[in-house]
Order: sequence, then C-alpha cells, then structure tokens
Amino acid sequence: MVQESELVRRLRNLPPDRRAEFLRNLENVSRGARVSPLSFRQEQLWVLDKISRASAGYALVFAFRLEGELSVEALEGALDDVLERHTVLRSVMPHEHADGAQVLRPARPARPTVEKTAAEELDARCAAVVREELERGFDLDNGPLVRHRLLAVDDRTHVLLWVTHHLVFDRRSAGVVLRDLMAAYEARLGGGRAAGAAAPHFGEYASWQRDWVRGPEAAAAAAWWKETLAGWESTEIPADLPRGRLLDLTAETVSAPLDAPVREAAAALADRLGVAAGDVFLAAFLSVLGRVTARRDLVVGLPVNVPGPFDPAALVGDCGNLQPVRVEVEGAPGLAEIARRVHRARTEGERHAALPFKLILEAVGVEPDPGRLPLVQVGFELRDDAAPRAEAGPLRAVAEQVETGGATLELDLVVQPDLVRVRYVTALYRRGTAELLLERYLRVLAAGCAGPDVPHERLPLAGADERRVILEEWNVPVGRREPELIHKIFEERARERPGAVAVAGRDTEITYAELDRRANGVAARLRELGVGPEDFVAVAPPRGPRLAEAVLGVLKAGAAYVPVDLGNPAGRIAAILDDSAARIVIGDRETLAGLPEGRWQGLDLDEAGERDEAPPIEVPPSALAYAIFTSGSTGRPKGVLVEHRNVVNFIRTVQEMFSLTPDDRVVQFASPGFDVSTFELFSALLTGARLYAVDDEERRSIDRIDAVLAEQRITVIDLPPAIMELLDPARYPDLRIAFVGGEAFTGELTTRWAAGRRFYNGYGPTETTVTVVAKLCEGVWRGSPPIGRAMTNHRAYTLDGEMGLQPAGAVGELAVAGAGLGRGYLGRPDLTAERFRPDPYGEPGSRVYLTGDLAAWNADGDLVFHGRADRQVKIRGVRIELGEVESALLTLPEVGRAVAEAVPDPRGGSLLVAYLVPAEGATLQLDTVRGALTERLPPPMVPSFLIPLDEVPLTLSGKVNRKALPPVRFADPVEQAEAEAEERTETERRVADEVFLPLLRVPRVSKHDNFFALGGTSLQAIRIAPRVKAVFDVDLPIADFFQNPTVTGMAQVVEGLVARRDEARRTMLAALEFVEGRTDEEVADLLGTPGGER
Repeated sequence: MVQESELVRRLRNLPPDRRAEFLRNLENVSRGARVSPLSFRQEQLWVLDKISRASAGYALVFAFRLEGELSVEALEGALDDVLERHTVLRSVMPHEHADGAQVLRPARPARPTVEKTAAEELDARCAAVVREELERGFDLDNGPLVRHRLLAVDDRTHVLLWVTHHLVFDRRSAGVVLRDLMAAYEARLGGGRAAGAAAPHFGEYASWQRDWVRGPEAAAAAAWWKETLAGWESTEIPADLPRGRLLDLTAETVSAPLDAPVREAAAALADRLGVAAGDVFLAAFLSVLGRVTARRDLVVGLPVNVPGPFDPAALVGDCGNLQPVRVEVEGAPGLAEIARRVHRARTEGERHAALPFKLILEAVGVEPDPGRLPLVQVGFELRDDAAPRAEAGPLRAVAEQVETGGATLELDLVVQPDLVRVRYVTALYRRGTAELLLERYLRVLAAGCAGPDVPHERLPLAGADERRVILEEWNVPVGRREPELIHKIFEERARERPGAVAVAGRDTEITYAELDRRANGVAARLRELGVGPEDFVAVAPPRGPRLAEAVLGVLKAGAAYVPVDLGNPAGRIAAILDDSAARIVIGDRETLAGLPEGRWQGLDLDEAGERDEAPPIEVPPSALAYAIFTSGSTGRPKGVLVEHRNVVNFIRTVQEMFSLTPDDRVVQFASPGFDVSTFELFSALLTGARLYAVDDEERRSIDRIDAVLAEQRITVIDLPPAIMELLDPARYPDLRIAFVGGEAFTGELTTRWAAGRRFYNGYGPTETTVTVVAKLCEGVWRGSPPIGRAMTNHRAYTLDGEMGLQPAGAVGELAVAGAGLGRGYLGRPDLTAERFRPDPYGEPGSRVYLTGDLAAWNADGDLVFHGRADRQVKIRGVRIELGEVESALLTLPEVGRAVAEAVPDPRGGSLLVAYLVPAEGATLQLDTVRGALTERLPPPMVPSFLIPLDEVPLTLSGKVNRKALPPVRFADPVEQAEAEAEERTETERRVADEVFLPLLRVPRVSKHDNFFALGGTSLQAIRIAPRVKAVFDVDLPIADFFQNPTVTGMAQVVEGLVARRDEARRTMLAALEFVEGRTDEEVADLLGTPGGER
C-alpha cells in the first residue's frame, strides 16, 4: 500500500505550480467534501450510458461464494465497513452536474435480502437473481450503484451477489473488496472494527488524472497516438445483422478449452522470441482477423490498468483504460513475426497508455457515433489470474465474476489459463459466427505455434469438414452437357414452331420461320464476303427486333459477333472495331452511316435477303460466339471472348431454373453491348418463346416500359434495379420471373417484386457468361439479399491471397469455375493469365476466374457480396457500402432516385455525397431528408452534401454513370452562414445562438452545421440537454441529440417537444376548467372512485 510519505514524495517532485493546483483539487475531494470530478474512464462510461440508455450493459456482477459457518449480522456490519472505507461505492453521478461529477452519498446500512434455496437449484437461482438485478438497471442520479443479494443453501453455504455499475468498480476491485470484506467480517465477529490505513478515495485518483493530462507527458502521448493511428481503419468482423442507429451492448459468450500442449507451445514460442505469451496469443487472433476481414492493417483494444501513484491493491474503482494496438499483417509473415510486431506495438503503446482513451480519440480525430464504439470495436485480453480468495477464520470466500449479458466492445476474445472465450454483441452477430471464430482461432494458434515461420495465410483457418461443406454441399460437381451450338438449337425451335412469333416490336412481329430465313440470308452474304470461323463481325442495327437476325446470321456463318452500342462515343466504337479487327459491320443504312470511318465494310440488313437454308459450315461448340468489350483499367475497352458452349450451358441452366416454356414472353431491354442481352435474346429464342424487343423511344420512357410489360403480358424480365425502383410490380399479373443483378439493390425492392412471382438475385461478370451465381429471394427482406450459390455446372469459392479457401463468414475474393468461363481476353494473354488461373479445387485442367469482387459465405451457404476489392469507401475511418446509404434514401417517400458517392474532402479524407431525384409529384426539402436520414443511419453514413438532380445519368446498360454526376461545390462556411442567416426559423436561431454557441469555440453557427463537426465533444454534448431545458423549458433525451446533431435537426426535435408540452398543458387546463365548480362527489364519480375516496 502507498504510504502517506510516498505520496508526499511524489507531490514534492511536481513543479511548484502543478503541485499547488493538485493540492487545491485534493481539497475539493477531501473526506468531508461531497463532490469530486469523474475520471476520464468514468466520464466515457457516463456518456455512453446516456447515449445508449443501456446501464445494464455496464453492470458487473460477482458471486462471493462463502463456505463455512456464517454470521449474517457480522456480514452486514462488514459490508457497512467496506462501503465506509471505499467511498466510491457510495457515489452517484447526477445529471445536474453538466460536466459530470461523482457525488458522495452518506453510508446506508447494508442489509442484503437473505433468500433460502436448495443446493441443486443454487446456480439457477443465482442466474435468475442476476437477471432481476440487471433488469432493474441503475439510477445514476440517485443510486445506489452497488447492491447485494444473499442466497443461503444452509448454515455453511452462501452466495453473496455483488451487483455494481462499471462506473464505480472493475474486475481488479473485486479482489480488494473481498480481502477487505473478510478482514472486516473477522473484526466484527470479535466485536470490533477492522484497523488499517485509510483507503485512497477514488476522487483523489480522478483529480490526479485530471492534473496529469494537462502536463507534458500527456501532450507527448497525444502526439504519439495521433501519429501512430494516422489513417487507421475500423477493424470489424463482417456482421450477420444490420447495424442499428443506437448502440446495443447486449452480449453472449461462447467458450472452448485451451489444451495444455497448445498453451505450453505458445509460452515456449514466446520465450524463444523474447516476447510475452500474450503477444503470441494476440498474434494468432490478428492472423484470424486479417483473414476474416480481408484487411491487413488492424486495430484491436487491450484493457490496461493505470493506477497512477496509487496502490492498486488498495484502490477501489475503475482505473482501467483501453490501449489500441495497431499491427499490419502485410508481407506474408508467420506467427512468430506477427508476435514480434505485436510486442513492439504493445510495449511502445504501454509507454503512452496513461493517456485516457477519450483523449486518444480526440487526438486521432474520431467523431462520436451513437451506433458504434469509437476507434476500437474488437478487443483481446489475456487473463492469467485466478479468482480472488480470502479467509476469515473458518469462513472461506472466493469471488467469481458472473456473465451479465453485457459487453464493452462489439466482440472480444479472452484467453484464460485453460479456456478461451469469445464475447459478442447479439445485435450484430449470431452465435454460430462466434463459435466458428473461436474454432478458427484455436486451429490457427495450434498450427502457428507448431510452425511459427509458416506464412500465416497458409495456416489452416477452416477444418476439413468446413472445406467439405464448401466444396461438396455448397457447390456441386461440374456436370457434362451434350455440347451444342446456339444457332442449331434455334433452328430446332424454328422447325417446331415455324408460325409462332419469335420477335416482336412496337409495330413488328417476326415468326420463327421468317427469322430463320432472314438469318440464313445474312449468313450467306457473310460467307460470300469471306467471313468464316473465329472471324469477328460487328453488329450495329437499330435497337429493336432486327438485332436477332443479325446475331443469328453471324453465328450461322460460323463467326463471332461483336455488339456495338450506337450510343457510345465515336472513339470508343472505333477502338472496339479496331481491336476486334472486324471487317464487316451489320446494320441498316442509317446506323452504318453514323459509324466512325475505318477499315470495315458495311452490310445493310435490308439488302441481305432471305434464304431457306443456311450456308454449309461446321464449327465446334468451343467456337467463339461473341466478344463483348468492357471497360478496362487503362481506359481502353477490353474484349471478353465467350464460346458457344458457354452460352448454351447458361441458357440450359436458366431454362431449368425458370421452367421456361414456349408460352413465355421475354422483354429485351438491355443494350446489345451488355451480356444481359444474351440472356434476353437466347432464353426466348432457344426455348421457342416470344421476345419483345424495345426500341430507343420505349427504352427511354418509364411509362413506355410500364406499358410494354403490362400490354405485352411479359412473363420474364431482367431489368436494372434502377429501372425497377420506378415501376409498380402489382401492374404485371402475368410476370412470373424477375431476374435481377448487375448492382446492389434494396431489401424493399426485393420484398415488393418477390410478392406473387419468383424473384432471383443474379451475379456474374461478363467473363463467366451473364450469370454464374443466383439466389431465389422469397418473403420480406430488411436488407439487400445475398447473391446465392453457384448455378448448375459452376463452382464458386472465396479465396485468400494465397488462393486458399476462405471459410464461412470470412471475406475473400470471389472466384468462379465451371462451364460458363469464357476463353479469356482478346489480344491480352497477360491479363487472361492473371485473371484465369488453374482451379486448385477442380478437375485437372479446369480453370477458375478471379472476379476482383469481395464476398463471404453466410451460415446458410449463400454468398454475400461485399463490394469491389478496390472500391471500398472509408468515411471517418469507417468503411461503408454506398448501397446502404442509397437504400435508406429510397425509403423516403419524397426521393425517387438516389446515388451515393465518396468525394475527396479539401481538408483531407473523404466526404459522402448523395445525389437525389425527387419522386413524381414531390418536392425535395433537403433539411427534411437530412433529418430523416439521421433517424436511419449512423453519423458517418449521413451524406455531408445532398445534391438535387432532374435525373440520374445512366450508362447504356441502365446502370448509374457515376462519372457523369456533377461535381461538389465546396462553399466557404462563413459565407454560407451569412447567406443562411436570413433563412433560419426562430427555433433554429435560438438553437444555434443560445444552445450551440455557448458550448463551442466558433464565431458563428449555421443552420446546417453539425455540432461535432464544429469541434463539439461527447462531454460537451451532455450539456446540451440542460441548455435546451433552460432555453425552451423542455426535457431533451440526450440520445435524440446524438441522432440529430445539426441545428436544423435539433430545432425539429425541440419543436416537437414544445408542441407536446403545450398540448399537455392545454389538456390539463381544459380538465381544470371542466371540474371547476363541481362537487367532490361529482369529480369522484367521473374518476370512478366511489364515495370520494382516494
């Protein structure tokens, strides 16, 4: 225990000015004083408690198991002595102290309720009592923050449940209290009181800390953390459930034994490396985190104790801190090298660990978010201490911590001598995810200790059974279909249904027999022009029914077609014609005249004529069918080569999936330059069904598209989500198949369109022939649906950087194999070799295509899309999916279309921008939109700019053309504030000038300003509610402010509160006027209380 002389010596070493200030602070927290400051840890918990309204989440419960004869009277006296000795246990944190303070309450006699219970029911009863206590929560204003319940089995077996708030207690404190409790109990049995030096008051600790943070050591620590955590990224394990707006720390725990050989191997490796055993255990966890999240720059939190000059064996109270540890696992290190990196990061951080976590956040510039813990979401702890024990004569006591169902982090891993536990927040994760994470950790730990220099990504993350499930249950063996040619299957349909309509347009109907003859004419003319197998022929007819005859004519000639989008710039069309070396371009007189000049010859469809027979030419199913040119990283389009057998496999698959019949009617909407047109064209023509091809005028009008779907009684569609958002599915009773893909879409769209039909989410790059993964979506969806599983004759994997299989829940690059894989890239053998690799999990000679997309298997065996590996967006250190922001915007009735994008912030980092098109007949009120978003999304996902548009620019395929979105104009904030001064409502003016300004060090506040963006802190935010009370005479829930931190948002909240207050007052006055002049008996009769009794 620190003696008085030691504390005096420490004080004498302080500079005179700081020693005088510290002594003044100590005077304020002397034994007779009732108020003392909060420590920074207390302040953080106090703020979080108010934000989340979840005091049970910060509860600590210990079961003091007492064996031996017990005097309840002596125990009660001992509890009184402990509460007297450790004053923090009698503290409360009333809200009237706007900056936060702990107020000492007089000691109350501790008289725990004694409850008898049977031995076999003891554990169950303890759990029930804990649940009861947690449901009560804690009243921080009035206390008590420590409660006791005593369960008695018999005269010699008792359990004292110690229920307390983390604000006044921590796990370390349990040992101090148990020791002092037993000493006090023994003294009480003898008729006396325990002797000993006075215990330090926790307020003294808080004052020391407040003094320390103003000194040079704290300033140096803040600078170190700012540099160390610059550019940090949030380390989040992919969640199973969507994140809520408010923090929910309800948690559960899973555990597994830590085998002695593994524990000993980790210790031996630590000794050999000269690091702590915890560094090895954490290194294994970082390996798992890096591989599960597909990230290489990781930040986790370690709990540390910072008792300062006070003896931790005497001090009761939470003097803990959270130490961030940032480690990179780049460069294929082994577990040994990661452990060395952990050791360096941890030990360097320990030298600066006294800086309170709140000040670390301020140094790094982390903004508060009521739905997310700041900076650190994942934690690690090594516990090597046994449960505290103490004795008092014949009475033996042990303090066991009880799980409370609460957490302080979203997920943490705790390693104990013989056990490993994972605690996870149930609002984000399912139990199975935590169990898998724990299983993988133990597997990697064992393998890494056995092979510490093996690159960690080669350590087995998944067990043999997980690999079997992925390869054999979630994928099926690639089968064999009879190799066929596209045009030969069409010819069979033409012979079967010669008089049936094959292709229709606005004023056109072409039968199967007529289409076959026209295609034969095109093929014959191409053969006359010298076109043959593996040659490329460009097709550029006007949008409408004539595309089919051009495409089929090229295939019948044995050649491959190259679709040309006439809406593309001339330079792009020229590049496609040059790269494909197409000598012939098929179109009509008008379209051919509009093409750029080049070394090509035009073939007018009107001059091709008709033939009864196709020219005699044979090509194998491995012959090229088409080359579609997609955007390339160099800015020049690259040609993707697809063979007949690829297309036939895909069409046979969708025919089976969708149960296609000749009675179906398919709409052709997609541009021919996008491979969705392959589905539309051939799913109809190779089935004998009817294809309706929209023209340019129909395609550009939502009303015309709506009319086509309804009047043509379309049964099968594959439309872009951006178009489907604008259509009403209830208008199309004949529609039975909706096949959607190409970009993410909302759960709301899924739910609307899945009602009354089969709705499929499809995924597939052009390189894999239209679609390779699909999911049948049924019922109601809260968020975007998964993309599903590999379709027939395909396989899908998620791979790490070493081409290793990623197990369920682990993000990896999506790779697909099977019959849909195209030949490669035209004239790009280097790129073909880079993206098309030998399939390590397939038959010899098979290939796999690396998509560049990120995905993860969910517990149901479906793939969940996680965006592009190179297009993830980071806002305020948090990685977000733009689709989620767009989904939230589209739930607002006044928003018809929405596009979210990240743009560079002139001050550094990125800003989120949303482009909005109003719904039909609606007017966009941007303040209203912003206010609604704050109710749906956490702060980093609320756009900094909302930009109205007349329409969203689209590419030729119907997708959003992000490059054509208007740039953001960054206005000067002072000019903006001056311009808005005249436009503010009276409530907005008072919120800005009388609530925000007194708390902020800024010259002015505009109506759109965010409290936190102007430098406001969480602690200052707690003072908002008293300011609102003083200015407007209403009680503001602080969580409402965190959800509406702008002047406009706060003004709307205040106006609602004022309206409710005034309505309540009017109701009360009306009631008083009503009863005025009536007798007591009449009033009692109205209230239903006979005889006037109350």
